[in-house]
Amino acid sequence: MKILHCSDIHLGKKPFGTREFSQKRYLDFFRAFDQICDKGIELKVDLMLIAGDLFDKKELTPDTLERCEKTFLKLKNAKIDVLLIEGNHDNISGYDEVNSWISYLERKDYVKRGKYSFTGKDYEFEKIKIGDVNFYGVGYPGFAIDEVLEKLSEKLDENEKNIVLVHTAIGGGSEFIGGLASTNSIKKLKDKAIYIAGGHLHSFSVYPKDEPILFIPGSLEFWNVLNERSNTKGGILFDTDTREYKFIEISPRKRVEENFAYEDNLVSEFETFVKSLELTGEELVIINVKLKDSGYVNVNELESILENNGALKGYINLRYPNSIYDRNMGEDGYYSVKDVEKEIVSHWEEFSDREKVVEYLQSFKEYQELKEDMGDEFFEFFDKMLEGEIGE
Repeated sequence: MKILHCSDIHLGKKPFGTREFSQKRYLDFFRAFDQICDKGIELKVDLMLIAGDLFDKKELTPDTLERCEKTFLKLKNAKIDVLLIEGNHDNISGYDEVNSWISYLERKDYVKRGKYSFTGKDYEFEKIKIGDVNFYGVGYPGFAIDEVLEKLSEKLDENEKNIVLVHTAIGGGSEFIGGLASTNSIKKLKDKAIYIAGGHLHSFSVYPKDEPILFIPGSLEFWNVLNERSNTKGGILFDTDTREYKFIEISPRKRVEENFAYEDNLVSEFETFVKSLELTGEELVIINVKLKDSGYVNVNELESILENNGALKGYINLRYPNSIYDRNMGEDGYYSVKDVEKEIVSHWEEFSDREKVVEYLQSFKEYQELKEDMGDEFFEFFDKMLEGEIGE
């Protein structure tokens, strides 16, 4: 059986900005989804796996649903089945099946949804058998991820072909990002599953590097333009018979990242530099600006220069020289605004474990910047920070 695995599609995402920018970026996520589905049809796969975050939010506009259905209809006409799970973005709140758009797609026979339940005493995992493979959908258990995966490993028959769908990636037991699995819980599935279809993080990765069992395809489009480490987007083709896999690339919106240093006049030299990039008006452009001192910089002005000279959207990262600070924080001789914030907070004597609090505060800030809807998980995350400081 040939499977094409993708994740973190985020249909319906409409980033803030000008009307032109927001609409173009909104359509980018549908275009990326169409591309990966067309690849599946071209490769004549038997099954598409979507490992969470099909939608960017639980609430959909009619246009988002209509565009989504058109793509699923294309797969249905090509006789390609779709098996999916929910991620943290499209997770059913309180198991409200009636108002879930994922449940709607399931009732329309576009998809099959893998799920599990907790009875109060034990976990029950629904098995979906397709051909000679058993599929188990775990969805997004949040901070309970390791417990759920370990319970699942106890129930799987190692003599059968098992594939697990779970909206997670390796986090080393991280307490700062919800829903990431530890290596131990993944290792317990190594001899029980032939493939773990993961998601949640937006760049391609596998674990372990040799003879991997957990596969993260990454997002199909740039959900977080500034922080995603790779320009490569796509899905993973997996053969359940040969156990071979291959990354299948698609073409997302072009993202450009450049470094800029100036001699005398920041603004005028920056404008000359931007014009030399010969942008077409369609690129997402990140410029790392290496400054000479700690003086005020009008970031909005620099972003406007970028957008007036061909960038669809401009992003500025300010980098300050180590010479104006008393610590060498940057690998390239420069440090970022985030580095400065970490240094300041680390000296707050009110906290017992300042290093850990710095990590918590940075995570809170990143969630706020991304405007991510964390729901109940936000409060659980916040409680962990408080417990560390004032006790349970």
